[in-house]
Amino acid sequence: MKNVIIIIKSFFLLKPRFLSTIFFIPILYGFGWALSQPLLLFNFEKENLSLIGTIITFLLFIFLLPYWFYIKQNKSSAWVLLGINKDKFLKNFLNFFQGILFALVLIILILVPLFQKNYISWIGEFSPSILLNSIVLGLGVGFAEEIIFRGWLLEELKFEYGTKISIALQAIVFSFVHNLSNEIFWNILGLRLGFILLGIFLSLVRIRDKGSLWNCIGIHGGLVGIWFFINNGLIEFKENTPSFLSGPFTQNIPNPIGSLIAILILLLLCIFYAIKFKEIFHRSFN
Repeated sequence: MKNVIIIIKSFFLLKPRFLSTIFFIPILYGFGWALSQPLLLFNFEKENLSLIGTIITFLLFIFLLPYWFYIKQNKSSAWVLLGINKDKFLKNFLNFFQGILFALVLIILILVPLFQKNYISWIGEFSPSILLNSIVLGLGVGFAEEIIFRGWLLEELKFEYGTKISIALQAIVFSFVHNLSNEIFWNILGLRLGFILLGIFLSLVRIRDKGSLWNCIGIHGGLVGIWFFINNGLIEFKENTPSFLSGPFTQNIPNPIGSLIAILILLLLCIFYAIKFKEIFHRSFN
């Protein structure tokens, strides 16, 4: 066990510092994949192993995160630093709920012109299982990706490069780790730009909230969960729906972040926050 601790500490202190940051998640994913393979002996389907490996990877990440900040930055309060325990429960809950409402409003703004142009058919089929899946998916993706990108990666980059550069870098990384199956250039460009703007906007929201991550989790989780819910029984997009209005399609479901409306709204919000909080770029938000 002592040798394992020495190896982990040596990896965290690699020089130059960005090497450990680059390889941290891929190495953990390798461990997650390896630890999931024995499940094949219990007749687990190979299609489910990827998800199980990802879950194991995230659990390893959560376990090692306090040691990461303690060893690399000499900070013992990792969850306060990341904005999870920044405030009391009620304030965290209100921030989270505010994020959900923002996500709902953004989705409504995207859907309204599509309804007006008759690009959407209303089905209205409600399924408790779909609702439960939407909640689990939204909470899981929102919490995991915000902890990684607006939490760990933003703090790590900020420690090295300052606030402005770290916001841009984490947004670019956030955009390009999302696999896109669409092969149309303008659709890819729209999605990449949408993800970058979303990453920047969420970072600015965290700055506005003085480091709290819960509003970001609500926004991100709300976008994922609400969009999943309404696209599995409530509405159906017609074949002639333009992707620049709905977002590029993947398996008959568009990604709203790549829509023109979402890009314009996120761009305006980023400009607004950048101007309003420009003095924050010169100090830490911890």
